[in-house]
Amino acid sequence: MTAAAQVRAGRRVVRVKRPDKPLFGEGRATKLELARYYTRVAPIMLPQVRGRPVALERLPDGIDGERFYVKHPSAPDWVRHVRTSGGTMIMCQDTAALVWCADQAALTQHVWLSREPNLGRPDRMVLDLDPSGGGAEAFESCRTAAHEAREVLEGLGLAAYVMTTGSRGLHVHSPLRPELDDQEVRDMARAIAERIAAQRPDGLTTEVRKDARHGRLFVDYLRNGREQLAVAPYAVRARPGAPVAAPVTWEELDRLESAGDFTIDHERTDCPFRGMGTHARSPRKALRRLG
Repeated sequence: MTAAAQVRAGRRVVRVKRPDKPLFGEGRATKLELARYYTRVAPIMLPQVRGRPVALERLPDGIDGERFYVKHPSAPDWVRHVRTSGGTMIMCQDTAALVWCADQAALTQHVWLSREPNLGRPDRMVLDLDPSGGGAEAFESCRTAAHEAREVLEGLGLAAYVMTTGSRGLHVHSPLRPELDDQEVRDMARAIAERIAAQRPDGLTTEVRKDARHGRLFVDYLRNGREQLAVAPYAVRARPGAPVAAPVTWEELDRLESAGDFTIDHERTDCPFRGMGTHARSPRKALRRLG
C-alpha cells in the first residue's frame, strides 16, 4: 500500500491516505490529484463556500463504486463545525478543509444558499436548468434557457450569473440581500421559474415529475428551500474526466460545447463570481414586481 501523502494546505499539512487511488476510472485522476486541484482552486473557491454548511458526496471506491451523501461527517476539530436543526455540519473555511474532503474521497461539496450569520436567510437563489437528455442539442437548449432566465431576472431587478454544473446543465445564480427566509425564497424561485417557462411552454417546464415533462427542459427551483443544497462552485463532479462546476461569464457561455467543458486540469485564476455579493438585490422588491 502506498504511504500517505502530506499535502501543504495553507498553514496546515493534511495527510492524504491512499494517494495513488484512481477516483475517476483506472489510469485517471487520483485522490492526490484531487487534493492538489483543491489547493490550486482554493483562492477562488473559498469565497464562494465560506460560512455555508456543506454536505459531502463521497465515493470511497471512485466513480465506478458506491456513492452516498454525508451531511454530518465526523471531521477533525480544526474543520469548522456549525449546528443546524438537522445536526452538526461542516464548513469549508480554508484550503485544509478542502483537502480533508479530498482525503475522504468526497469529490463534490454541496452547500446551503445561506451563510453565517444569516443561516436560514439565503443570500443566493439558484435556478437549475436541467435538459431531458445529453449532447450538443440539449446543451444548446440550456444555453438558450439561461439567457431567457437572465432576461426575466434582470426584468425583476435581480442580477444573474451563470455556472456550468459539470454534469448536463447550467445553474443561474442570483445574489440576494438576506431579507427573506428559506421558504419565502423558494416560493419566489418557483414563481420566477414559472414565468420563465411560460414564455416558451413548448420547450420549458416546471413539472417536477419526469413523465410530465415530455422532453422539455426542467426549470428547477427546488435547490432553494429550507436546508436545501446546491453544488458548490468549482466542486468536482463524480463523472468520467473529472469535470468541474465552473462559473463562467455570459460571453464564455456562448463559446462552450457542454456543461463538462472544464475539468480539474484547467487552470482558472479569475472568478466570474468575484464580487457577486456587491450586486445583491432586494428579494422583497422583486416579489412586488412579480405581483
